[in-house]
Amino acid sequence: MKSSSGPSLWPLVLFIFSLLTGLSAREELPITNLTAEFNRISLSRQIELPPSKTNLNQTSLSRQVELPPLKTNLNQTSLIRRVKLTPPRLNFTEEFNKTPVSRPVKLTPPTIHTIQDLRNINVFGFQPPSHGFALLWWLCSSETYIDINGDTVLRSNPNAGHYGFHHFYNLFDNNLGDHLLPVVAGVHYYTVGNLNPNTHPGAINLPYDVRRYYNRNILNSNSERLIISNTWVYNGVFNVQSIYITNHYHPGYEIAPNLVAQIRNLNLGNFLNAMGYPSYSPASCHVIPPPGRRRKREASDWECIDMLKSETSVQVVARNGHATLLWENIPWNEYYSWVGLYNSETEGDKNYIADAWQWTYNAQSGSYETSTQIHPGMQARFFRREYARFVLKSPGIDEACWEEPVQFSNDENFLILLVFRTYYAGVKLYINKSLGSNWQYKDKYYYGWVGFYYRGAPNNSYRSWQWLYNFEKIGENSDYNVYTDGLNKDGITADLEVRVFCNNGYDCLIATTPSWSC
Repeated sequence: MKSSSGPSLWPLVLFIFSLLTGLSAREELPITNLTAEFNRISLSRQIELPPSKTNLNQTSLSRQVELPPLKTNLNQTSLIRRVKLTPPRLNFTEEFNKTPVSRPVKLTPPTIHTIQDLRNINVFGFQPPSHGFALLWWLCSSETYIDINGDTVLRSNPNAGHYGFHHFYNLFDNNLGDHLLPVVAGVHYYTVGNLNPNTHPGAINLPYDVRRYYNRNILNSNSERLIISNTWVYNGVFNVQSIYITNHYHPGYEIAPNLVAQIRNLNLGNFLNAMGYPSYSPASCHVIPPPGRRRKREASDWECIDMLKSETSVQVVARNGHATLLWENIPWNEYYSWVGLYNSETEGDKNYIADAWQWTYNAQSGSYETSTQIHPGMQARFFRREYARFVLKSPGIDEACWEEPVQFSNDENFLILLVFRTYYAGVKLYINKSLGSNWQYKDKYYYGWVGFYYRGAPNNSYRSWQWLYNFEKIGENSDYNVYTDGLNKDGITADLEVRVFCNNGYDCLIATTPSWSC
């Protein structure tokens, strides 16, 4: 038998048999969730999972955060991650106070000691609409006093909002890097000077000289502030430890006690002159825009500035019981400018008193005597055009021409004041309440009398006179009962004054009022 010489088929047979056997084995595998199996097998190679069920998101997060062996969700896990990264909360105020060396600035307000230094520093500025200097004068001269213990005391209650007083909390200022004023235990701060009656209704009771330049249309007419520090309150009385001046809570200055005393010794006009005002006039200006132009908040106040530079004034004065209008140094030479007389400050511009107005006829200074009897509160206004708002107005004339009562010689229980009512001059007598209501019959001034004189006249040349015991009580204040003569027959006029004598002669002169200047 002849043997085969070609290649053997046995290897090919074995290959086909093995291939058929492998396919059969795969067909017999059970059907499973291949995705779940893949995840289980692949993840188990990287991290040891707890035996409980989980999902893909939890597993992915578990690679970054150690999870507890209980179910959780993505939001909870995210919060855990954030909490671990957030530093602990700190009380920054407490920490700041613990570490004063970290403060970039340590503010200690410098102290002003003299009138000249106050002017040179110029915190408030020299010109209107600044009201800070008038506010400071009022606080030093009228709103505070020295008690029997030598302490400076406030006359009003700042917690009640009188005159617009309110708390100043002296918070930390990030811009300054410190508190504006010293932080001292037991010291409270109060501020005054915001003239906006909508936010501080009590400000409407501030004196006219403080309020008269407030105008929302004028920039910086409401930026000056005074701050007082208070350390004790006794029976509703507040002490004033320190006085600070500031321009809208920028770093300011402390007013030294000796400077407060200097300010008290000046009247308002002299104080404002010392601060750089060229001439004090109680009149105030009102800015109006040129014809055809709207008033803009940032517009220049050129009319007020021109009048200030020219020392312009307008006022109503008394001449033999009647009102006279005066205008001086008008900076414009205008034919149809005019002045008018008004019964009060609250009257509208059109409500001037008939037959009590006058064209200026190009006269930059002049006067006009009216036939109207003068009374307290009357006001003069100056107009540049016939149907326009006023540009300058006087305050309502005060019954005492803004003078203070005069004390009898060496006797603080008695004060005398020259006043007027409609047409007539009069006297107010202030008598300390400690003397009781029958002072006329037991006091050394039983034969005392008052006389009305023209300035410079000899004592025996009085215009009219009255015994002190004929005065009648008309009111009282906290310390004094107030009396008036009620029988004077003279009309109020310039240069009139009152003299008081202790007996029925002319030699024992014990008080003389300032001569009438309104």
